[in-house]
Amino acid sequence: GNPDGTAPDGMPHEIADRVPVSIDIYNNDISNTADNCIEADGGARNIRVFRNRCFNSTGGALSSQPIFGGPNYVFQNVVYNTTTGSAVKYIDTPSGLLVYQNTFIGAANAAGPSSNVHYRNNLILSDGRPGPVFAIGTFTNYSSSDYNGFRPDPLGNIAFEWVSPPLDVKADYRNKLETRRYKTLSEYSQATHQDTHSVLLDYDVLANVKMPDKLDPQRLYDPAGFDFCLKPGSAAVDAGMLLRTINDDYLGKAPDLGACELGRP
Repeated sequence: GNPDGTAPDGMPHEIADRVPVSIDIYNNDISNTADNCIEADGGARNIRVFRNRCFNSTGGALSSQPIFGGPNYVFQNVVYNTTTGSAVKYIDTPSGLLVYQNTFIGAANAAGPSSNVHYRNNLILSDGRPGPVFAIGTFTNYSSSDYNGFRPDPLGNIAFEWVSPPLDVKADYRNKLETRRYKTLSEYSQATHQDTHSVLLDYDVLANVKMPDKLDPQRLYDPAGFDFCLKPGSAAVDAGMLLRTINDDYLGKAPDLGACELGRP
């Protein structure tokens, strides 16, 4: 009964028992997909996408297009070989996104602005394709990002992008957003006050993961040949923050970055 396939039935006066709420998508092993690996599109409240593995996705692997208020929890997922260059896809102005403790091989370069989006404890490693390793477009300056591990493309001119209203404005849904681009993590952090506890690292923090071959974009990778566990003593170990109900069982001085806690299955 919904003509555009995304909005809850009856919008803007939703029919209560048709609003998509309290949905879990978890423990799936998905490969060789077009558009997309997992879609939380059209969800409203308490949508959880967690502990999934997405390989060889030509569209943005994890899609929230849109989310009506949220929260949409995206945590402890592994994404590898997204040939469009982004592990996430936020189009049609989703709101209420909590992106925690994921391992993204490929940029987190979401298309389209979102609202009230927060990144914590993620590993985001560039796969060598053009563009920033991390780009946020948001209507709300209370969106936030911190305690992540980044591997920008060494050959790229722009490593980070933050698009939002003027920084002294809490939220603005009507006027043109400001685009800010930075070459380094320190420049980006100092200007936006985001990711002040985040670190730079590389593929050597992972037990057995190599960068996808960007000269062979049609190649399909077998997940069995990879190990996304962290190497002991690497820069991703003990570099995260406590996220209640997500990583309470962490080992060491603090939670690790990425989907896999060192010493846990």
